[in-house]
Amino acid sequence: MPPSATDTVATATSTTVALSPASAPPSGRLAVMTAYAVAATVIPIPFVPDRVLASVRGALVYDIASRHGLSITTDARQALAVPDSELRTKLVRTAETIVRQLLRRLRPLGVLASASRAIEIYTLGLLFERYVSEVRRTAAVRVHHDEARLVREAIDRALLRALSPSLKPKATTVGDSAEDLRDEFTRWIDALLITSASVPSYFERRLLSAFDEIVAETPGLRDG
Repeated sequence: MPPSATDTVATATSTTVALSPASAPPSGRLAVMTAYAVAATVIPIPFVPDRVLASVRGALVYDIASRHGLSITTDARQALAVPDSELRTKLVRTAETIVRQLLRRLRPLGVLASASRAIEIYTLGLLFERYVSEVRRTAAVRVHHDEARLVREAIDRALLRALSPSLKPKATTVGDSAEDLRDEFTRWIDALLITSASVPSYFERRLLSAFDEIVAETPGLRDG
């Protein structure tokens, strides 16, 4: 018996459809998710922090995928949500070695753990958004495990590369005022405040540049 028109539409919907334009990322949501990750690292109960982090990461990738009209399978979500990976372990060990060498007596490894988790959540949100909005070319609606694993590896590699001194992110230009009426002390204070406030933007540009390089080097990543 030939399939009905309804069955045909249902089958097509599960594989490929014409996607509607994605909604804009909600302002502040990624920052709040990052704060959740930091809070999870201070929970003094074994295994609970990792479960909370996995939930935060999973919710984040679901939110991004759904805003772009995509669905994500359970195993694909798990591939992106699991807090630990081989590359992440390498990153943390490298960072801890540096901290021990520079601050042997203080050993602020708890602070380091919170900071690394925050950076990971922010990186996941930023780069998965970039992947589904600018890199992914396939019309398939579902994100499956193999695609998610490839994207996860690319995101982890991009985070490592962003910390490399050899990476050259795209430069930004800052306009000068027509006339500088500040005194010397004010200029120094302004420079300090503006430079420190620019660090997150600078790190974001490094992440995006590193991810773009990884995408160019990874066969099949654009095709899902």
